[in-house]
Parts: sequence; structure tokens; C-alpha cells
Amino acid sequence: MGENQDRTPLRYDQTGLRGRLARVLVAEPTDEIDWPADLPAGIERVVILDDTPNPHHTLRVCPPGETTRVALVVFDQLALCDDPPEV
Repeated sequence: MGENQDRTPLRYDQTGLRGRLARVLVAEPTDEIDWPADLPAGIERVVILDDTPNPHHTLRVCPPGETTRVALVVFDQLALCDDPPEV
């Protein structure tokens, strides 16, 4: 799959994530207890609001341009995009 080439998988201890654009790697993103994230169906990209994953291994994210719609997503369901930061 050629589109996987621009993905940098997130690590549980990664820092410097705040404001970075990330690809959603799963069809239905979830939080740490496997509850569906409050994100639009089929969303492909989100903006990361936290600098590093929290102790539950989740990150607060929002759809680009929708900073009031915040959801928790497990870090390993996301990959950094090569695009410039959004927020």
C-alpha cells in the first residue's frame, strides 16, 4: 500500500505531538476501554491536542477545524502525517 509510506506510527512515550496532524489507522477509533471515539464516521485525519499520550495511552484529538469536538483515541490508532501542523 503506497499510502502507508507517509505514516509515522506513534509511540506510547512520544512527545511533541500537540498541534500535529495525524492519520486515523482504524475504521472506528476508540478510547482506552474500547468505547467509540466521538468523531465523525469515516474520519481520516485528526489534530492532536496533547503533547504526549496520557497514562491510559490515549490522546485528545479533534477533527481539523472543529476544536470544540474533542475525543480520546488510543495512541496506536494514529500515525503522524507529513503535512504541516494544524493548530
